[in-house]
Amino acid sequence: MTTADDHWPATLARVTGALDFEAGSKNGVHARPRGDISQLPALVNLAVHAAIALDKRVAASDTEAPVDRKAILARKDLSRAMLDGLAATFITGYATAYRVELARILWAGIADAPRRRLEEMARPRP
Repeated sequence: MTTADDHWPATLARVTGALDFEAGSKNGVHARPRGDISQLPALVNLAVHAAIALDKRVAASDTEAPVDRKAILARKDLSRAMLDGLAATFITGYATAYRVELARILWAGIADAPRRRLEEMARPRP
């Protein structure tokens, strides 16, 4: 039996796949959308913003749920690879591993009420 929210894990994998990571001069590595997301459906657009907000929490090593050590370590591996100037193939692998972790913890954070939780996660934090 399926529910109305069964599509979310696959959608979140696509959402995190639409993120690009770039190394900044001051702030280290940060996530941003790969292209123009303004034409995406509203909830998918919201999911992209929630993923970026969640990436900031992972970058800050925030251990409040749903962020966990596995995601923090995957992001640190990606950051280290990008900042150390490793070959692009290694960076692609680390980015893919981190995207999988980001989708996993994003789903863990919204599974009980996807629409409401996405709105909460995408909201800027003080």
